Amino acid sequence: MVEIPDYLLERSREARARFQGGDGGSAEASSAIVESTATNEETAPAIAQAPEAEIEKVEPPKPVAPWVIAAKRRKKIPVWMAPVALFLPIWAFMIWGTLEEPSSNEEGVIAAGGEVYNQCSSCHGAGGGGGVGYQLNEGEVLKTFPDVESHIAWVVNGSSVAGTPYGDPDREGGQRISQEQGVMPGFSALGSLQILEVVLYERVTHGLQSPESLEAYVIWAESGELPIWESGISPQMIAGSFAEFLETNAEAQEAYEETIEQAAG
Repeated sequence: MVEIPDYLLERSREARARFQGGDGGSAEASSAIVESTATNEETAPAIAQAPEAEIEKVEPPKPVAPWVIAAKRRKKIPVWMAPVALFLPIWAFMIWGTLEEPSSNEEGVIAAGGEVYNQCSSCHGAGGGGGVGYQLNEGEVLKTFPDVESHIAWVVNGSSVAGTPYGDPDREGGQRISQEQGVMPGFSALGSLQILEVVLYERVTHGLQSPESLEAYVIWAESGELPIWESGISPQMIAGSFAEFLETNAEAQEAYEETIEQAAG
């Protein structure tokens, strides 16, 4: 039988005692080890933690007002327009000065009278302002000839000899007097239609009479039933011919009656 050394036996007993808790000293030592471990854990410096990364907050863009968007999309005036706009009033004035007063009708009997009036413009002016002959525009021709018939007779017969009064004797500003340098020739050679056309043109364009008030005479001119007007004809004879036409044309009669009613009202 082999003899076990005493120191090995002693170690075996100490080990058994540690596991079974039989040895108080050993237990205390074990407790001291535990406490020491806990103390070391408490006194040990805390491990520095990495700071969390900050997330940058981005604010969404503010909405743009609709009127701002519209203003940005609106077409801008080109820079070159500034000098053009500056000189527009000057150009307009220059162009206006070259124009003549247009006829009240773009076509028809009254407009055709404008072509005939070219033969009268050398004495009375292109715009009726006068010259060798008396002024017609700004209503002057209606002051001299209040009715169409006396106006027609004047164009057919022309002015009387120098020094003779003609036209309305009650004319505002005095009756017209034939002047030696301004005696008007008769234009019976034009024909009745052209004479009536130019008379209506002068009354509307220069006399400022409304075309509507002359509608019956326009119908007369368009009817093709005008009599022949020869030198020496009187306003009364022309009025008689017009009255006969009205009796045969209901449209002209109605237009003439409306003119009379409006004048009376």
